[in-house]
Amino acid sequence: MAMLPRRFASLAVAGFLAVTCFDMVTGLEHWPFGSYPMYSGLYGEQLDLPRLYGVRDGAELALRGDSDFAPFDEARLIMALERLQRARGGEQKLDEALRNLMGLYNRRNAPGGPIRALRLYNVHVTPRPGLQGLGARQERTLIAQVGP
Repeated sequence: MAMLPRRFASLAVAGFLAVTCFDMVTGLEHWPFGSYPMYSGLYGEQLDLPRLYGVRDGAELALRGDSDFAPFDEARLIMALERLQRARGGEQKLDEALRNLMGLYNRRNAPGGPIRALRLYNVHVTPRPGLQGLGARQERTLIAQVGP
């Protein structure tokens, strides 16, 4: 009788280790087996961050995932757009995703009217010391645009 619990415990530990190793090798994350990559990187003095901007009447306005594209939060939205960029056929997939996001924004936010274009920029910023946020925007590079 004592062998059955011991075998079960051994299989459970082996399964946990197998999933953890699989996640580490593939770079995927299956909670609670993941490597928690959010805290595993060091950032330099300069950061390149993807940011979304809407175009309305010739003027650009910065858009945030949390408020402008709910239920998508900004961190996951930007991560998904970065993955689409790197994927095979990524340019086409990224354009489709941006069109869907523009449609979502236009359906949900009417105060200033619909946006006519959606642009994804790579924004070069300098972090402030002591985790006090990001400094002023320094330079932007257009990655993709949908709309006129």
